[in-house]
Amino acid sequence: MYPKILIISFKIPTEQMGEKYDLEGVEFSLVTQDYSEALSMAGAIPLVMPYLESRKNDDQYIKEFLKEADGVILPGGSDIDPALYNSYPQKNLGNISPERDQWELKILKLAMEMKKPILGICRGFQLININYGGTLKVDVCGNSSESKIPHMALMVPKDYKTHELEIKANTRLAQVFSDEQVAVNSYHHQAVDKVGKGLTVSAVAPDGFVEALEDPNYPYLVGVQWHPEMMAAADQTQLNLFKDFVDFVDQARNKDDN
Repeated sequence: MYPKILIISFKIPTEQMGEKYDLEGVEFSLVTQDYSEALSMAGAIPLVMPYLESRKNDDQYIKEFLKEADGVILPGGSDIDPALYNSYPQKNLGNISPERDQWELKILKLAMEMKKPILGICRGFQLININYGGTLKVDVCGNSSESKIPHMALMVPKDYKTHELEIKANTRLAQVFSDEQVAVNSYHHQAVDKVGKGLTVSAVAPDGFVEALEDPNYPYLVGVQWHPEMMAAADQTQLNLFKDFVDFVDQARNKDDN
């Protein structure tokens, strides 16, 4: 049997998509197709979990949902409410969804209680850092940018290699990528500032911005700032990250069954 990985989707309100399809008043659950394709190529069955307003405070219901999955992916998306890291709305803060933040943080906490393997991508990576008490830089791409690297590189194809990574030794990512030279795409304008307590930095960009975090004391918790799911179809190196996640999930599941 294939391991099952839960991808957390998010709600799109009718004012953003409903009118486009002449469906006024209709809301949507959205997650990009690349996550499912990458997981499928890595040997897993992707499952999608929608935001459920009626169950947002029902921990037992969410746990039952999580029991159906062997691992969890927290995907990319909109900016995170700065109130979650003791900050304030600032210039260049993008759209936020506090209800999504609270929903995904609850799922993250409950998944960790259940020791589910977790992979966070872009926004999901930032949310993991906040959950561990870390903070974010609200914007790193404005006129006062600290770097010449265009971290929000929307002008190039989704799998374009915007910058290289410096992989830190003795980390899970060092095992995944071995001695390979790794370059990644870049679609973020927020970035990790203070690293959360208990997390280890496993990769940085050439300008020093944190690109990956992991918890060495948790069975499997890895977060990456780039979008490997967008690169996996054309880049075996990026697919290897999903294969490592799925392989771990599969081994952990088989161990629990024995």
